[in-house]
Amino acid sequence: MRHKLLAVFFYSFLQITLAQEISIDKLEDALADYTAKIEHAAVLQDCGHAFDGPAFFYKQVENNWLDFALNISSDSKKNIGRDMYNRYVTLGQLDNTHSAKPKVEEILQRIVRNVPRKDVSYRISILKSEEINAFATLGGYLYITTGLLNFIDSYDELAFIIGHEVAHEDKFHTQRKVTKLTLSTDLQGMTRMDGFTDIANKINRTFSPPFDQIDEYEADKVGFELAKAAGYDVNRFADFFRKLERYQKQDLIKKLTSTHPFAEHRKKCIQSYINQ
Repeated sequence: MRHKLLAVFFYSFLQITLAQEISIDKLEDALADYTAKIEHAAVLQDCGHAFDGPAFFYKQVENNWLDFALNISSDSKKNIGRDMYNRYVTLGQLDNTHSAKPKVEEILQRIVRNVPRKDVSYRISILKSEEINAFATLGGYLYITTGLLNFIDSYDELAFIIGHEVAHEDKFHTQRKVTKLTLSTDLQGMTRMDGFTDIANKINRTFSPPFDQIDEYEADKVGFELAKAAGYDVNRFADFFRKLERYQKQDLIKKLTSTHPFAEHRKKCIQSYINQ
């Protein structure tokens, strides 16, 4: 199975190389990176859904293709993130007086000390929304809702969530989503829409379920390591998923259409990281 997937990967990138004159050295680096990711895919066999293993392999093909397909400059990423932030400010959707704001910012600073990429300046904002949600946008702009703050029970739990969102930016998940959106629609035209929050929602939904659920597993793993390195209690990291799974109905259709894995599987993965 692995050899077949490597063959598919190599054939796909050979076509791209011929079309875009990508150097052989760059192609070999991409192949080496892909092979390394395969070596670490075994963890999903222990804690994920049966579909997650195959999805992982095909996801790497897509990721590498997206990285070659569109190069978004650092300035462009900052501008997109800043524009979205300014829109939230204009709409009055930021809660800058929330009692948890100082602690939220403290957690973020502790988390980012251990982020591998040092070329991103992270900032976090609290959105006025009863929805239980957190997300990252380009340029290191992170958001959590007041609904999520009401849902969690500890700062350790919150540290894992913030680490998870930092991981989305650090591992280029947000950039790849914007690349998908840019290739499928007019991103520049979208930035002129009145309902700017629609952009964030569309970017978050511009996935290919269930393959992009793999990004969530990776963000969980990296977020786990970041929050652990920051000194937070790993035994509280899965609390969010324990509560979430009470409200989640598992069925095949939901698995194939959801952008996120089932909470039960994510909880098991967190436990496996603790055991290791």
